[in-house]
Amino acid sequence: MNGPKPRHARLASSLAAAVLALCACANAAGQPTPAPLTSVGPGEGALRLLGVSGYVEDGSVDPRVDWASAFAHRTGCRVNFTRVTTVNALSAAVKLRGAGYYDGVVAPPVVAGKLIGAGAIAPLNVGLIGGYAAISPALREQPAVTAHGETYGLPYLWSSYQLGYRPQSVRQTPRTWASVFDRRSASSYPGKILLPDTPLTIGLAALYLKTARPSLRISDPYELTSQQFAAVTSLLMNLRSRGVSYYSQDSDAIYGLAAGSTALGAVLPRLVDTLARAGRKVAGVDPAEGTTGSVNFWLMNARAHHPNCMYEWLAWSITPRVQSQAAKWTGTAPVNAAACDALGRQICGLGHIVDRAYLDKVGFAHMPGPDCGNGSRACVGWTRWTHTWASIVRAAPG
Repeated sequence: MNGPKPRHARLASSLAAAVLALCACANAAGQPTPAPLTSVGPGEGALRLLGVSGYVEDGSVDPRVDWASAFAHRTGCRVNFTRVTTVNALSAAVKLRGAGYYDGVVAPPVVAGKLIGAGAIAPLNVGLIGGYAAISPALREQPAVTAHGETYGLPYLWSSYQLGYRPQSVRQTPRTWASVFDRRSASSYPGKILLPDTPLTIGLAALYLKTARPSLRISDPYELTSQQFAAVTSLLMNLRSRGVSYYSQDSDAIYGLAAGSTALGAVLPRLVDTLARAGRKVAGVDPAEGTTGSVNFWLMNARAHHPNCMYEWLAWSITPRVQSQAAKWTGTAPVNAAACDALGRQICGLGHIVDRAYLDKVGFAHMPGPDCGNGSRACVGWTRWTHTWASIVRAAPG
C-alpha cells in the first residue's frame, strides 16, 4: 500500500488527563447540561478540537494527509486542533483555557464515559448529523455514549482484537481464545503469550469465560458482578504466574511476533497486516467466541462556544472522504462502510467493516460501573478494575 505512512500514536493516559481537566473546568461553571440542538445555524467561523495525534490532520504533518482544510473551505469554520503530547502540557493548557474552550474532543470509551457522567458533554441531536444513518447500528448503539435515553457521542473510528500468532511457533492454528486463556493451552507457550496492558483486557478475559464457563452467566464482559470479576481476575493472575507478558506500544507487539519472543497473543489487525506486508510469517484469526473492541467517539462540550461549527464537523467526520483518510492514517476501521470505495475491499475485509455478523460478536468497551444494565447496581466499578489490573501486571511472572 503506497502513500503516506500512518501515525499510530496512542497516548490514552495523556488524553484522559487532559479531558478530565476539561471536565473539572466545565463542572466549575455550575451550569446544567444543555438540551440537544434543535437546528444548525450559520457557522461561528472557528472550531477548537482536542484529541490524540493523528485523529485530525490539516497537512502540517504530511501535506498529502489533510481533511481539516477542506472542511474550513467548505464551512468557513477554521479548525484549531490541540494534539495530545504530554499530560502536563495538555492539562495545563485545558486549565488555562477554561470551560467551553474546546468545542469537541475525540475520546475512547472509558474517557467518554467519565466525561458524560460528569456532565461535561452535551447530548446530540443525531437527526441533525448528515450521514448518521450510514453507521452500523452495532456501532451507533454503544453503552459508552448513551445515557437516560440520550446519545452523547458520534462513532468515528474503531478497532477490535485478533488472535495473532507465529505459525512456526504454534503447532496448530488457534481457533479460540482458549489458546491464550486456558491453563493447559497457555502452558505450551511459557513466556510467549502477549496481552494488551490495559484494564480493558479484563473484559477480553471475561468474554472468553462467557463461553468457557457458562455457569458464571456473564452477559456483558464490561458489566461484572463481584463473583464474575473474581473469576476473571483469578484467571488472569494465574496466567501471569505462567509468564504472560503485556504490551502498551504497538512496536512491542510487532517486535515480539517478528523476533519470535512472542508465539501468540491479542493484537489489532493492523499489526498482523504490517508484519505480513513486511514478509514476516505471522497470521491472525478471528476467535470463534468473538472478541472485544473499542470505538473512538466525537463528543461535544456542554459549554461549546461554536456549536454550529461542531455539528458541521460531526457530519464531516463521517463522510466517506474523511473516513477513508482517517482510517488509513490511524490504522483503524471506519464507521462508514462507504469509505471502502477508497480504502479497497481487501483492507475493508481485514477490518470486517461491512460484516454485520462480525460486529454483532464484538464486545465493545464501555466504562465499567456499578450499574449492571438490568437495574441492579451490583457490578464492579472502574476504580477497582484499574487497581486490580495494576496488581496483575505487578505480580511476578512464574
